[in-house]
Amino acid sequence: MMLELSAGENPLPDFEEAFKVNKIDEFNYIGAHPLRLPVSAGRGVYGGHMIAQSLLVAIESTKNDQTGEYFIPDSYHSFFINAGNYRTPMEYKVNKLYDSDSIAKRYIEVVQRGKNRLTCLVTLRKAGTKTLHSNSNPLSKLDISVKPPTLRHKYPDPDKLYQVQHTDFVRNAFGPELLDYKLCPEENNIPASETWLTLFTGLKNIPEKGNNQYETITEELPDAIGNLHTSEKKILKPKYSRSMKNPIYNYVGLADISDSAIITLMARVLHIPWTPSLERDQREYNAETDATFVIRSTLNAAHIFHYNAMSLDHHIYFHNDDYVPTDGSKFDVCKDWLSLTYQLKRLSNNRLLMRGFVFNENDKCIATIIQEGLTIMFDSVGSTADKSRL
Repeated sequence: MMLELSAGENPLPDFEEAFKVNKIDEFNYIGAHPLRLPVSAGRGVYGGHMIAQSLLVAIESTKNDQTGEYFIPDSYHSFFINAGNYRTPMEYKVNKLYDSDSIAKRYIEVVQRGKNRLTCLVTLRKAGTKTLHSNSNPLSKLDISVKPPTLRHKYPDPDKLYQVQHTDFVRNAFGPELLDYKLCPEENNIPASETWLTLFTGLKNIPEKGNNQYETITEELPDAIGNLHTSEKKILKPKYSRSMKNPIYNYVGLADISDSAIITLMARVLHIPWTPSLERDQREYNAETDATFVIRSTLNAAHIFHYNAMSLDHHIYFHNDDYVPTDGSKFDVCKDWLSLTYQLKRLSNNRLLMRGFVFNENDKCIATIIQEGLTIMFDSVGSTADKSRL
């Protein structure tokens, strides 16, 4: 591959240090460090980093200086304005829209070099707060949720799957179904908007003290025409990754991974070749435009030969009621394999809308993600899409 994918060695492998913010006053914060690109060829800071740090600012703005307690995020709604620059830290302007004993609302402008980069609206709730209701009402304990993906149980040990670690911290594991739609014949009878993509995700944090357990693994992945290619890579297995010292960073980390593989896998949804050279007007394999080689380094750039992709807005709904839940919703974003399953629900006028769900290892849905992105197809791409699925 001629494309340079590596963003270079991460100088700040400790997630909490990399995303740390300094408080200037009640309404202004600044990142302690610049945020980084997803890959060297990226046009701007990885969007998930901007999402994560702006969420952190919202949480920090609720801190009780006397007790040290923070509010927990309920929902996060952001809009991307401009690409972020990786050379200077982000600045944050906080507008406190509402405060009560149990609820806080924040509107935050993310500014860099005098330009707005992102805006977000965040609703937060006092940790452990629950609505008042009658215990005699049998509906008061309802927990209605989408079912966990079937691949969650087909692959109980994601450590054994194909793995990538990218954008500094994000790690993903996925089965062969993500590369080859022919392994999922049931998709032939449903529209593309009903297709579920599933992968496993989490964060690679700084190794635990005395446990620099990077392991060299050997993988065989097929290219766009089915030939297997063997490659070796060093990975940090989750069990050796250090948990967050401050539990609020579990939610910051969840926000960071929520943008890692959302609008980039449309080729898989449409059942079109991973390389555009196999489209009907050419039919000759060209390894230089084979996205399966890109996927070995980052799912975040799987679209690069098919279309321009840009996130327009990003929304997260958190379903926990405490920073360290006791109802089965607990998760450790550094040590667990979370399941991300999602659908491309609408594609029209070059705008893609998707929704997804994140499950913990107890099969509890801990977050819902909605994202809209701009997706401009390159000429001739998509000519072999199955029209019956559109």
